[in-house]
Amino acid sequence: MALGAPAREILAMVLRRSLALSASGIALGLVLAYAAGRTMQALLAGVSPSDAPTFAAAAALALGTALAGSILPARRAVRVDPVNAIRAE
Repeated sequence: MALGAPAREILAMVLRRSLALSASGIALGLVLAYAAGRTMQALLAGVSPSDAPTFAAAAALALGTALAGSILPARRAVRVDPVNAIRAE
C-alpha cells in the first residue's frame, strides 16, 4: 500500500497465497488418503477406497476452512497503516 497498491489487490494477494498453499496441501492429502484407503481396503466394509463424493466433500470442506481462516488475516493486512509498516521494518 505504501507503494500505491490498492486495498483490493493486497486482499487478493494474501488470499491467493493462502489458497495456493491450501490447494497444495489438499492435493497431497487426497493422494495420501487414496493410498491409505487402498492399503486398508479390507477394513472398509461397504465403502470404496476411491469414493469420489467423499473425496470431493473433504476437499471442499478443507478449502472452505482455509478460505475462512485466511479472510481475517487478509482484512488485517489491508488495514495496516503503510507508515507504521515501513517504520517496523
